[in-house]
Amino acid sequence: MIKGQGMDEQMQSNRWAIQFHGQGGEYFRIWIVNLLLSVLTLGIYSAWAKVRRLKYFYGNTELAGSRFDYTAQPVKILIGRLIAFAFFALYAVGSNLHPLLGGLFGLLFLLVLPWMIVRSIRFNLRQTRYRNVPFDFHGTVWGAVKNYLLLPLLLIPSLGLALPYVQHQQFRFVVDHASFGDQRFSQLGSAVGGYYRAALAGLGVMLVVGLGFAFTVGATIFGAGVNLSELNKSNPALLIAAILPLVIGYIVMLVGFSVVAAAVRLAQANFGWRQTALGAVSFDSQASPWAYGRMMAWRLPLVVLTFGLALPWLKVAQSRMRLNGMSLHAPEGLNQFNAVVQNAGSAVGAEATDLFDVDLAI
Repeated sequence: MIKGQGMDEQMQSNRWAIQFHGQGGEYFRIWIVNLLLSVLTLGIYSAWAKVRRLKYFYGNTELAGSRFDYTAQPVKILIGRLIAFAFFALYAVGSNLHPLLGGLFGLLFLLVLPWMIVRSIRFNLRQTRYRNVPFDFHGTVWGAVKNYLLLPLLLIPSLGLALPYVQHQQFRFVVDHASFGDQRFSQLGSAVGGYYRAALAGLGVMLVVGLGFAFTVGATIFGAGVNLSELNKSNPALLIAAILPLVIGYIVMLVGFSVVAAAVRLAQANFGWRQTALGAVSFDSQASPWAYGRMMAWRLPLVVLTFGLALPWLKVAQSRMRLNGMSLHAPEGLNQFNAVVQNAGSAVGAEATDLFDVDLAI
């Protein structure tokens, strides 16, 4: 009854919250099977693993009583991965034969990278559906050149200060060229100021973490009465007393930096989605970066301590916090979108960018 009342209230206001229903235990069973079969088949099953993973996460994402779906065919993904792997193998062999060949293959990769980025985004969006209506991407290769090859060059003269601007422009490139059915996404305004505020806040927290690391290590070493000048006398106890705090502190610092970086990315995504529209539909994202950071602060070390076995619970918790903080306002309802006929796109670009660790997530 309460659930029905909540649905009625949403319909009256035409405001809908996104809900994620995935559970760590459920995803662990999918994840462990995917991992084992991918290892046993020398990576061949990874194409099926990708589809199973995305189907689980999309299928557990609900909006207005309907769930998303991922419709890609594993065989097409496998073909794309084999082509991408062949390209990588040629690069590796050429580099071993002569450095010039490695350089030529590296240059070739840079030349085809914008094409792979566009094809990757297009392929994955076209395989994503809601109420059987597909998404699509209309970005050009030249747009990818500007946003993924030329803009990052600003990081050199700016000493990295242009990073939030580059991240914002890349997000905007994807959003402004994406569509759902016959309607296009668009950015209502610039969120670059929010990107910088999130980055500066994260930088401040990282400085505190770094100073805390230095203070803790110094206090531990001197508190234990370790004389640094005596470490060359091959005393195991002194070596352990000096090195162990450094190792532990360094690991804690790395985890802290990873947690802060994840919280900053979430805050920036909040700003980006608040400026996003789809026709008459507007988006809102209120996921708390602080709560997200606290969740990461204890789940990430758990992943390390369990040698990765706790990773499925982390992935589910991340998706739940990000998606449950999102909502959209649709004054004309959600039945206004018409499907359009399109090709399935190419899996080659998508899998090549996976192989070369190019992150294309929106």
